[in-house]
Amino acid sequence: MIQISEILNLIFDSIGLVAIVALYRIGLIPKYKYLFLGFLCVWFSSLFTVLEGFFLPVLLNFLEHFTFLLSGLFFLFGINVYFLKRREV
Repeated sequence: MIQISEILNLIFDSIGLVAIVALYRIGLIPKYKYLFLGFLCVWFSSLFTVLEGFFLPVLLNFLEHFTFLLSGLFFLFGINVYFLKRREV
């Protein structure tokens, strides 16, 4: 079953991911790979949420929640690296 909120979430996540990539490329924000991977996992989670309405609902639901877990871990590692680097300076 497709819900409009899931599709809108995917659209907004896509816009946010494009904005982050653009800001990385022009150098306005630092290139922390773990934080970028966290944002990418959130985008994949939204994609899996929309796709599970069409086919393979059990597998895609698992992948949705697994990518949310990975995003949390990547954000945790990214914040940890950021603060550890900041403490050394």
